[in-house]
Amino acid sequence: MKTRQNKKRVASAAALCVLAGAVLAGCSDKGTGEAAPSPEASAVGTAAADPYASLPKAVSFSMFDRGSVSSDEGTYENNRWVKWIREQSGIDVKVVPVPRNQAQDKLNVLIASKQAPDLIWEYDRNYIGKLITQGAIQPVDQYIEKYSTSYKKYLQEHPELKPYLTFEGKMYAVATERTLDSIANHGMWIRQDWLDKLGLKTPTTMDELITVAKAFKDQDPDGNGKADTIPLVGSTTFDAYSAMNAAINSQWYLESGKMKYGATLDRFGDTLALEKQMYEAGLVDKEYLTDKNFQRANQLWTTGKAGIYVASWGSGAMEVHIRDMWKNVPGANPVPLEPVSTKNGKFGLYQETAPFIFVAFNKEMQNPKAAVEYLDWLVDKGWMTLVNGTEGVHYKNVNGVAQQLDADKYKKEVAYAGEYGFLRNVKFSPADLLVKAAPDETSQRLAALSKKGLETATKNAFRRDIPYQPNLTELNDIQAALKPFIEGVRAKVAMQGSQYTAAWGLEEIRKEWKRLGGEKVEAMAQEWYEANKASFK
Repeated sequence: MKTRQNKKRVASAAALCVLAGAVLAGCSDKGTGEAAPSPEASAVGTAAADPYASLPKAVSFSMFDRGSVSSDEGTYENNRWVKWIREQSGIDVKVVPVPRNQAQDKLNVLIASKQAPDLIWEYDRNYIGKLITQGAIQPVDQYIEKYSTSYKKYLQEHPELKPYLTFEGKMYAVATERTLDSIANHGMWIRQDWLDKLGLKTPTTMDELITVAKAFKDQDPDGNGKADTIPLVGSTTFDAYSAMNAAINSQWYLESGKMKYGATLDRFGDTLALEKQMYEAGLVDKEYLTDKNFQRANQLWTTGKAGIYVASWGSGAMEVHIRDMWKNVPGANPVPLEPVSTKNGKFGLYQETAPFIFVAFNKEMQNPKAAVEYLDWLVDKGWMTLVNGTEGVHYKNVNGVAQQLDADKYKKEVAYAGEYGFLRNVKFSPADLLVKAAPDETSQRLAALSKKGLETATKNAFRRDIPYQPNLTELNDIQAALKPFIEGVRAKVAMQGSQYTAAWGLEEIRKEWKRLGGEKVEAMAQEWYEANKASFK
């Protein structure tokens, strides 16, 4: 697209030269006796200096569709907040929703068909790296330098973000800094009332967790006289198994100074074995491997049929689900559960790195200047309303903290809009949770529980041996092929009997890793680590 614009500008300049030939010496910059430029020539020069000045201020961006927009609010593409953004920012925005649990796959299809939005965002830095190797996105340095004010200032005040945004010496994404409540990504919850009823202690080891789960399955903790309770449910079950064993399958670990891919470690075999044990013993929902949108898991938890919940801590998900549980089961007493120790040690559940959301610029973007203006507006002031709603309607300002006025109204009218504000200049302390919550008794009770949940979720460090993963084209290709392979192996190991052991599964994954060129990538990752480790904090 830029190439066509450049050709048009060259043609226009040539035409002007011909028309001016009778008056001026020509369009050459040679000589010292040039006449002062005419207003028309100045206008042409301005357009050449800023090729986006005359383009419409229009920007499209991706959005995770979490099914959270009620029908009377509209859709993700058209609702009160999209209209508000257009009015307040002066940018004609277009929202392109993608299903949360198939976001990358959907974005890949849109990119391949040249229908992807201008701004593509993800929580996953590795995905940004993949888009770079595919040639789908472009560096943003020049645009931030030339057009930004607010975000440029923010980045100067938060230089720690720059290494995460930089690939191959160029900045390919923008992001703002996470607050503690969004660093704590995953969490676990347990029904304390069930523990009390069955005379059980809070589990601290994996063996104790399994013992508690068996009791939740067999001893009728909900007291309805039926064997209909599910011990453990959630959207991040396998992630929790992996984190507690320090073996996230797509993460690199340092083993005696050597870079090793998580899915190839012995500890990943332990994770497969744990998943098989829990499944075969009936301690998890039998449908959890096919519950892709996690609606069944959430329903089991919120209707009081599950005893342990493993899911995302942030984005208000925990509060929403527990509030719904209290409506269905008023006597329920869910409390945060600390990650348990395994034979491999004690580690926290998944926690995020410093950047909040990685926002990349589509290579086919028409107007980068308008995109930067939108980012500046977001980080300057737009985020505040998108995250909290309208002052006096959805919140009141209490010493700089937005206190919700009505939790149900906020959930319906505002909660879905937070991710429109994918850049945020926000400060946070855990005590803010108590101030921010609506003043009603349920909201305050939930806020106290949320504060305790945050403290529990961040008490144990998630094992991350390097601050961010290497961006290697070969690795990105292998990961794309290995992900569905691992999912297939997991399903066989967990569900298809004794012939498919965890040892078999790990060996299959190692063979596939090797077949795909994993040993070469491992050597490249080691070289990358040696070259970059001095900069790691």
